[in-house]
Amino acid sequence: MVLDNREKTRIPQRLHTISVLSGKGGVGKSNISAALSFALADFGKRVVLIDADLGMANLDILCGVTNARYNIAHLIEGSRNLNEILVHFRPSERAMHKHGSVALLPGGTGLKEIADLDDFAMERLFASLSGLDEIADYLIMDAGAGIHKGVLSFAYASEITLLVTTPEPTSVRDAYGVIKSLGATAWDGPEGAASGLMLIVNMANSTMEAQEVAERIRLASMQFLGNAPVYLGCVLRDNTIEQSVKNWKIFYRSDPDSPASICVRNLSGELLRFCEGANIKREVLPEKSGGVIDFFKRLTRSLFSDKK
Repeated sequence: MVLDNREKTRIPQRLHTISVLSGKGGVGKSNISAALSFALADFGKRVVLIDADLGMANLDILCGVTNARYNIAHLIEGSRNLNEILVHFRPSERAMHKHGSVALLPGGTGLKEIADLDDFAMERLFASLSGLDEIADYLIMDAGAGIHKGVLSFAYASEITLLVTTPEPTSVRDAYGVIKSLGATAWDGPEGAASGLMLIVNMANSTMEAQEVAERIRLASMQFLGNAPVYLGCVLRDNTIEQSVKNWKIFYRSDPDSPASICVRNLSGELLRFCEGANIKREVLPEKSGGVIDFFKRLTRSLFSDKK
């Protein structure tokens, strides 16, 4: 592929790492992870979407990928390189015009094998993953649900954690459980600002309902934990999502003008303003900056901190 002059002279940006978690399953976390990735691409960002659910790796199916022969397990064992594993999606006209792109790194249970690597194999894996620094502005990790270590470790390692909930009482309760389990890690910003943790209310019947749900979580968090997550925004309930899932498609690509897609585009704009806006200081999260190797080193330290 021949790059034009704008692509050749692209100014390198710091890699942003974002994990998407939920307190319980069935809240649309994977749908939001994928939709956000494509929306960021429409803003001209290069995104690598990683299936980081250690127990239920199905993001490839959700994205309509039926021919993914390899995943991160092949990278770990050294039988395939990064370029062979990545699944590249055809960009939309808007993304193509702005040089945005999305690639999927199938993962899932393969990440568990990292625990058995010796130091040499670990360094080889890190070297293989270092290529992500050259092709991505954002890493979006679709992590699992719940409060077990395999989920929370992605939040510990990421610059930003997006916590997805719905208006259902059980979902609200479990979202608060995630915040409580994260502890002080959730409050990484200056002057007590919860810059590392953001809340998204999915399947809301209205923006007012979403705001009320978010405020309940924020008030409980402030009262009992001394701080509260940032409310990033909501995704409205939309039949387009269910139809797209049945057809193995991303709703944001199927109908970019649907109410849910417009919500995702707004979320992406807010996320970009937070990560790259002029009023956001680069030193907000100094311990979580750096490249992809730094991220995966933090992740493995957290995942296997009790390894003998």
